[in-house]
Amino acid sequence: MRYREDWYMMNYTYGQGADGLYGYYNAIDSKKGGLAYPSGYFNNPSNLSDSEKDAWASSTGKSGFGPSEGESHLSLYARRLELNNAQLVYDNFLAGKTYDWNDATFRTGLNQDYNASIAGATDHVNYYLSFGYVDNEGAVQGNDYHAFRSNLKLSAKITDWFEVGANVNFQDRSDGDIQVSLGSNYWDNNMLRNSPYAPMYTEDGGYQQYPMTGTATNGGYNYYFDRQYYDLEKGYTVLNTIFNAKITLPLGISYQFNVAPRYQWFYDRYFMSAALPDASAASRGVNRSHAKNFDWNLNNTIVWDRTFDDIHHFTVTLVQEAEEHRSWSDNIYARNLDPTDALGFHYTSSGNKEQSSFSTYDSHYTAASYLGRLFYSYNDRYMFTGTFRRDGYSGFGTNNPWGNFGSIGVGWTLSNEEFMGSTRNWLDLAKLRLSWGTNGNREFGDVYKTLANLSLGSSMVYYNNGASTVVNSLYMDRLAAPNLEWEKTKAYNIGLDFAILDYRLTGSIDYYFKKTTDMIMSQRLPIFTGFSTITANLGEVQNQGFEISLSSTNIKQKDFIWNTSLGFSLNKNRINHIYYDYDEDGKEKDDTSNGWYIGKPIGEIWYYETNGIWQNTPSDIAEAALVGQKPGDVKVKNLYTEDDKVLEDGTRVPVYNDKDKTYQGTTSPPIYWNIRNDFTFWKDLTFSFSLYSYMGHKSLAGYWLNQDNGGSQITNACNVPEKKYWTPDNPTNEYARLNAVGPNTGLAGGVSKLYNRNFVRLDNITVGYTLPQKWTRKYQVDKVRVTASCNNVCTFSSWEYGDPETGGLATRSFNLGLNITL
Repeated sequence: MRYREDWYMMNYTYGQGADGLYGYYNAIDSKKGGLAYPSGYFNNPSNLSDSEKDAWASSTGKSGFGPSEGESHLSLYARRLELNNAQLVYDNFLAGKTYDWNDATFRTGLNQDYNASIAGATDHVNYYLSFGYVDNEGAVQGNDYHAFRSNLKLSAKITDWFEVGANVNFQDRSDGDIQVSLGSNYWDNNMLRNSPYAPMYTEDGGYQQYPMTGTATNGGYNYYFDRQYYDLEKGYTVLNTIFNAKITLPLGISYQFNVAPRYQWFYDRYFMSAALPDASAASRGVNRSHAKNFDWNLNNTIVWDRTFDDIHHFTVTLVQEAEEHRSWSDNIYARNLDPTDALGFHYTSSGNKEQSSFSTYDSHYTAASYLGRLFYSYNDRYMFTGTFRRDGYSGFGTNNPWGNFGSIGVGWTLSNEEFMGSTRNWLDLAKLRLSWGTNGNREFGDVYKTLANLSLGSSMVYYNNGASTVVNSLYMDRLAAPNLEWEKTKAYNIGLDFAILDYRLTGSIDYYFKKTTDMIMSQRLPIFTGFSTITANLGEVQNQGFEISLSSTNIKQKDFIWNTSLGFSLNKNRINHIYYDYDEDGKEKDDTSNGWYIGKPIGEIWYYETNGIWQNTPSDIAEAALVGQKPGDVKVKNLYTEDDKVLEDGTRVPVYNDKDKTYQGTTSPPIYWNIRNDFTFWKDLTFSFSLYSYMGHKSLAGYWLNQDNGGSQITNACNVPEKKYWTPDNPTNEYARLNAVGPNTGLAGGVSKLYNRNFVRLDNITVGYTLPQKWTRKYQVDKVRVTASCNNVCTFSSWEYGDPETGGLATRSFNLGLNITL
C-alpha cells in the first residue's frame, strides 16, 4: 500500500511549494484555486488518534472527498486510493483477507529422469539397448513435460573387411502445455498483476473467474478457473535411424556408407469450451493439427590412407552427400460446436461451417554435396590440407542453386624439430596452424522465398448479360528471386596448440578474421513496384577475434587430484555494407529502422544519452521547467545544439531528435569466458564447480521511468512488482519518480536507460561419490555412484530486472542422481 500512496501523491499532489522546491501536497486545483489535496490525504490513518482520524477524514482540500454517512476510516482510505474500482479487492481489503498469487503462479517443480540400459559384446558383435522416461515440472504452474525414449545400437564385424551398424532412436514426447500466463503487456493475462486482496475462490469454494472486480470489465485473471474449460494434447513422435556399412579394401582404401532416415509425427489437439462464462461460441471450439516430416541424409565416403617410408603420410577423402526433406501439415479450426462441445476435440464435424476453417502447408527441398580433401604430413612435422566442396540447395534461385567452397590449411609441429631438442624436458607439444577457407550459409527461412507467390484475394462479382458470377481473386504477394545465391564467409585463422610439463598444461590460442558477403536479406523496394521487399544478396559483415583454451592438472597425488579447464574468447564484428545505397556525398546509408549502422557492430546502440535525474534544487528545477519536466524526471543530454530554441532573453531550450543520439555500445557480448574445476578425493569422492560470463554488452530499458499505469493498472487496483523509485525524501540518480516523463521538446514519452549487462554466473556445483567395490560386489553390483548437483547457483550482475542473460525467468535446479552398474 505504500507504493499506492506514493503513486497517488506523486500523480495528484506533487507540486512546487512556497519555498520554490517540489514536494507532495503542494499541487493547486487549477479550476477552484487553493490546495488540491491537504497534507496526509492519501496516507494511511491507522497510526493516528481518533480525533486526528476524524480531522483527516473531513479534510478534503479543493479536489478531494470525505466519508459517506457511517463510513469507516479504513473504507475512506481505500476509496481515496481507488481500491473500490475493483469491488472484490475493496471488500477483501476491508475484511483483511489476502491471497498469495505468486505461490499460485510458481512452484518448486520436480523433475524425474529414469534410464535403464544393457550393453554387451562378443568378438564380432557389440550391442547397446536403453529405455528412458522423463517427467518434468517447470517452475511455472502447468508447465509440464514428459517423454518416453529408447535407443538401440548394433555393430557387427561380418568379415575382416566388412562391418555394418545401426543406431535407432525412438521418442514420444509432449511438447506443449497450458501453463499460467505471464504476459508482459498490460492487456495480456498475468496472475501476478492480481491484487493480493483479490480472492482466488468464491464464497462457495469454487474458483473466482474475475478475482479483481467480479465482472468481465477489468476483472483480472484466474488461470485455475479458465483451465477448467481447456484441454490440450500436443507433442511429437520421432524415429531417428542411422545405418552404416564399411568395407576395408587393399592399399589403404576404405569405403563407408551412411544413410539416416528420420520420421517425425506432430499432433496438436486443443479444445476451448464455449461453456466458459462470457465466452463467444463463434471464437471457441477445437484446433486440430497433424503434421508429418520425413527427412533422409545419405553419405558415401571413400578414403585412401597410406604412409610411405614412415615419413610421408597421405590421406585422400572423397565424399558424396544428398538429403531430402518433405513435410505435410493439415489444420482444422472448428468453431461454435453444435449442439454441444461435450466431446471436446474428439468431434470437430459439429463445428459451424461458416465460422470454421481449415488450412494445409506442405514443403519439400533437396540438397547435395560433393567434397574432396587431400591431407599430407611429412615426418609428423609439416602438414598440408586442401579441401574443395560443391554444395547445392533447391531453396536458392533457379540461376544459382550451387555454390563452390574451398579451404587450405598448413601446420608445423615445432616441437618435433631437432633445433627444439633443448626444450623437450618441459615442452611436449608446440604446433602452429594457418588456414584460409570459404563456407556457405543456406538458411533463410521459407524454402519457397525465391519463388513468386499467389495468394487468395477478396471475392469479386462479374456480370454477364444480367447474370452474376462470384469469383475468388488471386494476387501476387511476393516477387521471385531467381538470382539468390549462397551467403559466403571467407575466414583466416592462425593458431597454436601446446602442451608442457608432461602434458600437465595443455591449450590452444587462435586468432581469426571472417568476412561474410552476399548476405541473404530483404531488400526494400519502391512503393510503385507494388511490393515492399524482395529477397536478395546484400551486405557485408566482418568478424575478428581470438580464443584461448587451457586445461591443467594443478595437483596430482595419490589421494587428491585437481584439474582446471578455462576458455576465453573476444569477438568484434563490424558492418561494412548494407544495401549499397549511398547519399549525395557518397556515404553509404545506415538502416536505422533495423539498428544497422555502417562501420559499427551488429546490435550497436544508437540512442539518447542520459545524465541521471533532475534533482529538487533551484538550478535543476529551472532547467527542467524549460522542457516541461520536474524533479524526479529523466535528464537527457543535449548533444546537438544548432536546432535549439532560443528565447528572447537568450535562454536555450533543448530540442531533441536523431541528431542528439550517439553510439553507446552493443547488445552483443564481445567477451565470453568460462572456468571449471574438478577435484577428486581418495579416488571415490568428486567435487566440481563451473562459472561462465558474458561481458562488454549493454541494453536499453525503460524500467526506470516507473510508468506503471498503462491500461489503468494502478487506478484499477492491480499489483505491481516491488521496485525502487525517486521521491522528494529519497532522491536518487538511478531511478525516476513514479510516472516520470521526458522532455516535451521531442521526448515527452520518456527516455530509456542504458544498462550494463555484464554478468558472472556460478553455473554448476556437483558432488559425487562412488561406493567402494569391496562393498558393492558382495551383492553382484559392479558400481554404485551417487551424485548431487545444483545448476544456476547464483549470478553476479548489476542488472536487476530479471535474469541478465535471458532478460526473463531463469530457474535454479537441484539434482540427485543414482547410477547402478551390474
